Amino acid sequence: MADYLLGLDYGTGGAKACIINAEGQVLGFGFSEYPFIHEKPGWSEHEPMGYWHVACQLIREALAQAHINPDEIRGISVSSALPSLVMVDEHHQPIHRAYNLMDRRATREVEWLKEHIGEERIKRLTANRIEDHPSIVNLLWEKNNRPDSFRRIWKALTIDGFITLRMTGRAVCNYGGAAFYGVAYDILNERFDAQMLADIGIDPAILPELGRCEDIAGPLTAEAAEALGLVPGTPVTFGQVDFNASCVAAGVIAEGDIMSNLGTVGNFGVVFKNPDFMFSPEGLSMINLAFTVNSADTYMTI
Repeated sequence: MADYLLGLDYGTGGAKACIINAEGQVLGFGFSEYPFIHEKPGWSEHEPMGYWHVACQLIREALAQAHINPDEIRGISVSSALPSLVMVDEHHQPIHRAYNLMDRRATREVEWLKEHIGEERIKRLTANRIEDHPSIVNLLWEKNNRPDSFRRIWKALTIDGFITLRMTGRAVCNYGGAAFYGVAYDILNERFDAQMLADIGIDPAILPELGRCEDIAGPLTAEAAEALGLVPGTPVTFGQVDFNASCVAAGVIAEGDIMSNLGTVGNFGVVFKNPDFMFSPEGLSMINLAFTVNSADTYMTI
């Protein structure tokens, strides 16, 4: 019996499933687009359950193409384009449509943070801008504009976090993805800052558990396995940021390595180790996050 790995990636406009062997050879692949929803100016959303339905479809396609048995899959990981926001209730059901990275509705919240919290304080903590509308900025919009449904939020997740929750029942996020929550994410200490959350009025209980991308979120549940055509108990990891996943696939893993990635959104990233760079004028003009390889002391700037 051979060993294979299964990856799912959620981009801005579509999803991919890929099965590889231990040498990195692609044996099975599937791709499907999903529609954008632009209900109002500045809004950009997807239907959250569409993410799950496309996973069920693409995994079966990849398995059929690879000609392998589901019990030969040794591990599963999910990546996604960020920032994003999928809000779920205590029954793990989506409360509203999902924000994708092009959503820019929370302009007033950005200005409120600048006035009442201060850009410098946020940058010193996160090494990132708030103009990119990270997930916590969007949570503030929900709190201000849909307070009744905001009170129903059990967890505020990324796209990959939502799929991992559907697979395992556990709400998690990798440290790279956590950078895209912004505002209250302490990038050097890899945690959400309790004082900042208190100052902006966000309950830490609605944020996911954090860990390294290779940490195991849990075994695939029987219910999820049946829906996906897989085997219960298959390990599912914490996942990773889509750009980081692309870097690893391209062999961009060492300090100073550079990659350009073109999709719905184009990115140019550099692997680095000196954390001081993140807080320099040049670094603060970029998006900074933990990298996948040696993530405790290695970063990516995009």
